[in-house]
Amino acid sequence: MIDSQRLRTVPEGINLISQVAALLSRQRNGTTHVLEVASYFPVDVDSVGRILESLEAVEGVQRVQKDSIYLYEIAHPEVFASNDFDLDKAEHLENSPAFMRAIANLKKDDDWLKKVREQHELLHIAACAKNYTIELSYFISRSDIPSAKIQSILNDFSAEGYISILFDENNDTINYTFPQFSYPKRRLQHNLSLLERPETKSAGRSALWLYLIVAAIILLSIIVFSRL
Repeated sequence: MIDSQRLRTVPEGINLISQVAALLSRQRNGTTHVLEVASYFPVDVDSVGRILESLEAVEGVQRVQKDSIYLYEIAHPEVFASNDFDLDKAEHLENSPAFMRAIANLKKDDDWLKKVREQHELLHIAACAKNYTIELSYFISRSDIPSAKIQSILNDFSAEGYISILFDENNDTINYTFPQFSYPKRRLQHNLSLLERPETKSAGRSALWLYLIVAAIILLSIIVFSRL
């Protein structure tokens, strides 16, 4: 398995994630959180979390806990975000060759791809829910991911402080509380499209070329035999 830590050692990636976190915090009165930032990148939530943790060493960046959920306060977002990106148009990813190369390398790992897709699917479901506190059954009813896997992913989020978890003994239900964030379907689809393997497109082009070559040979044979 390819270690996703490679993504966290790419300076361009660290810079991009830092800039997006700063821009989001500026829009939300100085705070943001790991899940919100992760929704703007076709990467695993863990990598985003580790990068934001590293920012705590910077003056003015502080991780604070609110209702058992960790948020990041960025007092001076201009330190990280010197340029304004249109995040909805994914402008932050348009001119990031080193970062995209790192992702291309990670895409060779099927386990990593599956992990990212599953994490982002659950983030999208949570962000689109009417309430911040969501029952496990809500995710199960809206996803093809096995229920045990859904619970495992959400429990991992809870262990990192990205969400909080509560077992309701009266109703025998598990509830997960998420911080506020948006993750529209268009952004999800764009992230997932960036995870598509280029080999598939190459295979399609190869098949087309093979078809054209065979057709040319057949046509040439017809011409030759018609002149005999």
